[in-house]
Amino acid sequence: MSEPSNKEVTLAIRIDTARHTQLTWIADLRKRSLKAECFAAVDAWIEAAKNDPDLMARANAARAAIEAEAQARQAAIANLFTVAPPPPPDHQDDSPAITMADAESEPADEAVTSEGEPSQGGRRSRGRRGGQQAEGGQADS
Repeated sequence: MSEPSNKEVTLAIRIDTARHTQLTWIADLRKRSLKAECFAAVDAWIEAAKNDPDLMARANAARAAIEAEAQARQAAIANLFTVAPPPPPDHQDDSPAITMADAESEPADEAVTSEGEPSQGGRRSRGRRGGQQAEGGQADS
């Protein structure tokens, strides 16, 4: 797994006073610091985990999933420029597909009202768009 390094991470935990008192007494009796006693406890817990068959089965399953994902990514990279993409599926309907952008866009030859505004064709105005300004408004610069 991971090798010991010179870097340390600060881990702050909250424990109840009874556990703290017991751990402090154990450290005093062993003539070690509280930090050393905590490290010994963590190391013992890690060693016990290494011998837990259920945990090892989970670790092996996680390793297999990581390896499968890595192989899939490697294949994708290897085929990035060598394999032609599949052709688009044939549509049974020959009519052109209408996208939301097409449905919302306004026709190029719009009618203009007497105020010089484009006609909304019975629709309410959707407010300012792009560079259009409100009446009497100034353009931001």
